[in-house]
Amino acid sequence: MKTQSYILRFSVLIITFIGMPLFLYFSGNFQKRTTLMETISIVTILGFSLLLSQFFTSRLNYKLMKKIRMVNVVAIHRFIGYLFISILIFHPFFIIIPKFFDNGVTPSDAFLRLITTFSSTGIILGLIAYASMLILMITAFFRFKLHLHYKTWRNLHGYLTLFFVIAATWHVVDMGRHSNMSFSIYYILMVAIGMFYLIRTNLFKTAKK
Repeated sequence: MKTQSYILRFSVLIITFIGMPLFLYFSGNFQKRTTLMETISIVTILGFSLLLSQFFTSRLNYKLMKKIRMVNVVAIHRFIGYLFISILIFHPFFIIIPKFFDNGVTPSDAFLRLITTFSSTGIILGLIAYASMLILMITAFFRFKLHLHYKTWRNLHGYLTLFFVIAATWHVVDMGRHSNMSFSIYYILMVAIGMFYLIRTNLFKTAKK
């Protein structure tokens, strides 16, 4: 019975954060590009959706934690975290790749323009999200060397993740090539549910105490 419940919960997570984005991508009326660029798009979309799944593969998910023990939930959370960061950390370079195959702006000029353009809200939010992602990665990787109390680090990690997710989602909805109405609703809904988990765990639990 426990094994069936375990499989069911992970099946729901896989369908929600891998199956649904793939369905929205292939059912959307998007202009197709080269196989390389479409592959990069799919990898980036899945990387971002896995980012959103972090709210549901952590101690915030009490039901999952009770079913498979906290140590296993943390292991899954850490694995997904390192995976999506490894993907999204190369996101700016994925944008530059097409410049190697056309005769327009050079890759170096395109990259310089990307990181120095402050007239677009979407680009500014992207830069903020990228910087906060790097901070999130560094503080997670060097957690024990920071000598912070666990609760202090946990709150820092949680709220930093929330800040990153909000900025990144706004950036994706504003500038994402595949951010049509369906994708935008999906992203915003997942963030809203994740925020509910975070607020319920931190604020409601503190209020009870």
